[in-house]
Amino acid sequence: TNLEYFYIANSELESLPDEFANLVSLTDIEIYNCPKMAKFPKVIAQLPELISLNISNNAQWEAEDFLAGMRALASGPSKEKIQILYARQNNLPLLPREFKNMKKIGLLDLAYNKIATIEEAYGNDIAFVQLYLDFNLLESMPENFCGMNDVETFSVKYNKLKKVPNIFSAKSLYTI
Repeated sequence: TNLEYFYIANSELESLPDEFANLVSLTDIEIYNCPKMAKFPKVIAQLPELISLNISNNAQWEAEDFLAGMRALASGPSKEKIQILYARQNNLPLLPREFKNMKKIGLLDLAYNKIATIEEAYGNDIAFVQLYLDFNLLESMPENFCGMNDVETFSVKYNKLKKVPNIFSAKSLYTI
């Protein structure tokens, strides 16, 4: 129960046991490129102290299963503690509204997914420092998508955007 870091990459790992939820001190997880893991490990959504998660390169997860896992994670006990989420090169079909529950998220990397829709703007409560939505299928972005006061990187290259999103207010104290 005192384990704080769990890093498995390029592994033959097939699943995580239900007992994984008992790792109440776990703050950092990397389950990167585990091609034999057939389903999103929903047990990670039960962890109470999760701060950093890397679940990139698991394109074998079905889109609906992955989306359900992301919704559970953003609604779970660590929703207001997660600061870093890497989920590159998976099959996420949309940016779920539940991500607005992750009040402390500073880095969100969802490049190389299949995101075509943003379900709902997150508003100023969510202020990414680094946001990567590159190589997705976005055609538009909602007004007031997220707070921009601390943004360092906002990258949406190689999408299907038809206009530059109005993400910066002319009333802002900050300049670009």
